[in-house]
Amino acid sequence: MSTKFLVACGVGFVSSLFIGYCIYFDRKRRSDPDYKKKVRARRRAAERRSETVINLRDPKAREEFLASEKMMANQKLMEGNIEEAIGHLINLVQFSSNPSATLLSLQQVLPPPIFNLLLHTLKTMQQSAGPANAAKGEPTDVD
Repeated sequence: MSTKFLVACGVGFVSSLFIGYCIYFDRKRRSDPDYKKKVRARRRAAERRSETVINLRDPKAREEFLASEKMMANQKLMEGNIEEAIGHLINLVQFSSNPSATLLSLQQVLPPPIFNLLLHTLKTMQQSAGPANAAKGEPTDVD
């Protein structure tokens, strides 16, 4: 017997063991009583996640989203959770149809330290996304 033949037989044997191992554990996994429950739960969770995607091209959906972001920002500010409030305010500014008007109205409503933090965070975000926006030909200015 040649060495090549022995190596080929060894590789074939190891491959068949591996495939058998995979089939055995796949069958064991599928025969688990909770398997179908887990699969259904994952599918339901995925459906819920896909339902929460908002079509921002629809004016009504956009207005509802912006109203909910404004409400969440106000709630977080009242709770004293400024970082989360800033996140909601950033969404409000970014997804509004006129970001500069939104910033002007926020400047009148928000206390100066929080508004300055919002501007700083927006500038930081745009600087980190600056090279990507420059490649697309989009402006990188906040004001």
